[in-house]
Amino acid sequence: MTRCRSVLAAAFALSLTGCATRQFVQTEITRSENALRPAIEQLADDLREHQAEVRNIAAQVADGRRDGEEATRAAIEALGMADVAAGRAADAVEHATVAQRRADEAVAAADATAERLTRLWRARARLSVVEAIVLPFRVDEWTLGDQARATLVDIARRLQENPALVVELEGYADSAGVPTHNLRISQLRAETVGRFLAEQGVETHRLQAIGMGTARPIADNATVEGRRQNRRVVVRLLDPL
Repeated sequence: MTRCRSVLAAAFALSLTGCATRQFVQTEITRSENALRPAIEQLADDLREHQAEVRNIAAQVADGRRDGEEATRAAIEALGMADVAAGRAADAVEHATVAQRRADEAVAAADATAERLTRLWRARARLSVVEAIVLPFRVDEWTLGDQARATLVDIARRLQENPALVVELEGYADSAGVPTHNLRISQLRAETVGRFLAEQGVETHRLQAIGMGTARPIADNATVEGRRQNRRVVVRLLDPL
């Protein structure tokens, strides 16, 4: 570069003094350009190499960023799937717990019914049926209607007049609904009748109440009328033999 400036300066000086011709100046400029061209080309090659390196680094950074974003997105999706799986597992555990509790309740209800039936059959062997009265109930209810109350008041009077008589109360349900619910509501119906008789002065030790669920239907559960007849409590007056 220093030599180039010297040549140009000399050429400019000669032109000023009038000693140089235009041809001489052009020749010197061409020689200087030829001398500088390898250095310029090397600089251009170095610049292109640096540009390629910069582009490569930029591509690597972009790939890393893209990979990082994809990894982050995949991690978020995995966490979401894990949350869904955990929620489903919790729901399954809850359903299993509810099912187990219902099964335990059904077993307990069946055991209680079997125990009451055993006591009832043992007592029945020493008793004779004097009379059986049927009290109807509405759908999914165990409260007493006016007619049932009037009938029970008369039964309570007869029991007070005959201290030897005992009462057997069997509650029933129609076949609509689940068995455990039907067994429970039949027991509630029998207990409601027994409680009313006790309120009328009948001693509780003379009362035996048991729910039989949908057992022993007296009519077809496929019809409305049949289901109405099956929702009942049978009041049996029993006399010791």
